[in-house]
Amino acid sequence: MEAKGPDSRGETGVITFADGNTCSYRIIKSDRRTMALQVTKTGDVFVRLPRRLPFKAGHELAQKNRDWVFAQVEKIRMASERRADFHWTEGASVLLYGNSRLLHIKSDHRKKAFCVKDTKERLVVSGPVASCEEKEQEAAVKEAVKLWYRREARGYLEAKAASWSAFMNVDYGRIAIRDQATRWGSCSAGGNLNFNWRLVLLPEELADYVVVHELAHRIQMNHSNAFWEIVERELPDYRLRRRELKHYESEIYQKY
Repeated sequence: MEAKGPDSRGETGVITFADGNTCSYRIIKSDRRTMALQVTKTGDVFVRLPRRLPFKAGHELAQKNRDWVFAQVEKIRMASERRADFHWTEGASVLLYGNSRLLHIKSDHRKKAFCVKDTKERLVVSGPVASCEEKEQEAAVKEAVKLWYRREARGYLEAKAASWSAFMNVDYGRIAIRDQATRWGSCSAGGNLNFNWRLVLLPEELADYVVVHELAHRIQMNHSNAFWEIVERELPDYRLRRRELKHYESEIYQKY
């Protein structure tokens, strides 16, 4: 089923899944060489076509891959439900270095702001709990924990970058810890490194992969075969680590 529109705006269509539910998609033409099917983090579906191909090719691609689209859309729906069910309240399970910590909220009227302490089993958040409404308390706890994560990430990732750069015999400029929505890290042309604070949530071997990946860009500023050879030299199992990183993305970006 499809609905046609002007070329400049693309065309839209509808996929009917095996369970009877439907999903709309939009076909967009651009100066690209190949066709691509994309499901965004918000569940929007796009078919991207080279200008030379007819819209019919885009509709055929979407319909042919409807099972894959269904799987992606369903994954996003389930992640959204998990996010709705999660609350930054007493007893919630949060991540640190790939391990679960129980959130414990402790009232301390002597403190004007919330502070966080890791006991290896729990993340203890203490502060002026009694003075807050329930929603205000949850927002304050979330903000305090995220700030603590960010501080923890700085020392953690600075130490890893220093260690791995010495091992790989490369240098770098400044390190910035960022709240990035879609990237774990990046390396600028000037040699500055950016890391997502959420790396502190992951198992250490995955943080190592991201650090090595960005430092490898100090030798190859691309993702050529030569680049991946550098990564593989340092981490022979980098493909497994990359897959594991993908596994964590949905939960972490939805919850944190």
